[in-house]
This record gives sequence, structure tokens and C-alpha cells, in this order.
Amino acid sequence: MIPGSPSQTNKFLTLANLISLGRLLLLFPLFIFLREGQRGDGNTWALVLMGAALLSDMFDGMIARKMKQISDWGKVLDPIADKLWINFLGLFLAMPWREHPLPWEFFTLIIFRDMAIIIGALYAYRRTGMVMASNMFGKVTMVAEAFTLIAYTVYWRPGFALWLRPELLVWIVAVLIIASGLAYALRLRDLLAEQARHSPYSDSPPSLKTS
Repeated sequence: MIPGSPSQTNKFLTLANLISLGRLLLLFPLFIFLREGQRGDGNTWALVLMGAALLSDMFDGMIARKMKQISDWGKVLDPIADKLWINFLGLFLAMPWREHPLPWEFFTLIIFRDMAIIIGALYAYRRTGMVMASNMFGKVTMVAEAFTLIAYTVYWRPGFALWLRPELLVWIVAVLIIASGLAYALRLRDLLAEQARHSPYSDSPPSLKTS
């Protein structure tokens, strides 16, 4: 969503936000399908739900801009919905009853990074009043995480490169996760340092802004 839009609203129950909430409801049937796995085409239907979630993630931002419903709630709800989707999908795929379970170490790394980012964002808002929006590095990392989880859903091994197994993707994306987490930490440090230079004695956050 576009930060700082002149058509911003503080309403929670907007169509865009309802779409984000609806995306979370898809987690319930997703668990059922992933539990079935290859039985009853569970993995295939799980991929269909992932596609629906991806489309909803694209459309909620478009609708917010088109209907002038960009809100402070949406700026928080949309990325949180994305993170919850990734984390719960990772949890479901790491269950031992999966034929090819996702490594728990990789799932733990995803959880740790997202929790650190959420805590850092809350701390930054408390100190500066700014919402730290996701940057391109963070978005690329999330897409790479999603691709790896999809690969584990069907245990995808491309015929043109049999060496490109899901296990290799885990190692590649793990490096991205660590690097993007460090980049976020540096952004947080710079934001807090900038705030300290301008208002070193202020304890109350200013009006909502984005960074």
C-alpha cells in the first residue's frame, strides 16, 4: 500500500482490510488439505489456496488505492496477514506426518526473523511514530520463502535441473533471511539515530508517519 497517501483513512472495516482478514481464514482449509497430503489431491488443493491467498494480497492493495481506502490499519494488517500466512504454512509443512517435512531449523529461522521485525517495528513506532514499511529486500525474501514452501508442498524437483531440490532452496533462502534481517536491523538503527538527533528529549511519539 502507498504510505502517506492524501486519501488515507483511519477506518478498520474497509473492503481492502476485509480481504486481508479473509486471507487468514483460508488457513483453516489449508491445514486440512496439507494434512491429507497426496491423499485426495490434498497438496494440489493446498496450492490452489496459496494461489487464492496470493491474488488476495495483490487485490487488497489495488482496491485500497482505487476506492481511496488506504488506512493506517491496512498498513499494519496487510504485512501481518502475509507473515501469519508464511509462518502457519511453514508450521503445517514441518509437521512429521508430511512425506517430506520442512526442516524445523528453517521454520524456526522464519519465525525468529518475523518476530524480531514485528518487535522492532513496534519499538520504532513507540519511539518515533513511524511505521517501518517493508522494503524491496524484505519483499524479495518473502517471495523466496513462499517459493521454497510451495516447493516443499509438492516436493518440486525440476526435470531440467534435478540438483535443484527443495533442500538446496532452504539453504539459499536461509542466507536471504539472515541478510534481510540484518538489513532491517540497520534500518531500525538509522531511524532511531535520526530521531535522537532531532528530538533527543522527546518521549511521546509524533504523528503517524512512514519510513
